[in-house]
Amino acid sequence: MTASKATKPGCARCRAELAKIHMAAKALGMDTTDPNPNSDYRAMLRQHGGKTSAGELDAAGRARVLDHLRRAGAQATPRKRVAQHPGTPHNLDREAMLQKIEAYLADMKLPWSYADTIARQQTGIERVAWLRKQEDLRGVIAALHVEQEKRGLLETLDERLATLGMTREGLAEQRTLRAGWMRHRPTLRRLIADLAGEAH
Repeated sequence: MTASKATKPGCARCRAELAKIHMAAKALGMDTTDPNPNSDYRAMLRQHGGKTSAGELDAAGRARVLDHLRRAGAQATPRKRVAQHPGTPHNLDREAMLQKIEAYLADMKLPWSYADTIARQQTGIERVAWLRKQEDLRGVIAALHVEQEKRGLLETLDERLATLGMTREGLAEQRTLRAGWMRHRPTLRRLIADLAGEAH
């Protein structure tokens, strides 16, 4: 391999691509520090890049390796995540359903302790990271989906109320609403539909 094709220490683009390879490989559970040429990581590099070290790959080799890792489901750039919060699962990058849970929490700006509470209520297991059954993880995801939908409906309702110059309190005084109506999806949908009619 000529010096023009090998990875150059001063090449910013090369360093960025190598960082992406390492990050994506780790996301798939590979140990990038294992020097064993028969390790999953080294075998993957050899199969798709023709080398057992990412630093020895040329531009075409790095592109082939990154393409393979992306097709395998890895993310080569950091996800929007809630890792700053205590309780982030140690196995986050190896469990796709935990990543879905993370996405819901990030979207709603909720800490991991919120998901832990759901797991505890549904299964008796203290932390979502300790769940091993796929159906248990699906249960947490379903609960977060419902919570996200409730928040979205309430946000839409507030927008309709603002258009009419009303508030939630004023709406509750005008109508006979069930206890906890702001958390009841059918009630929120009905109110949104009613207010849409009043706006026309």
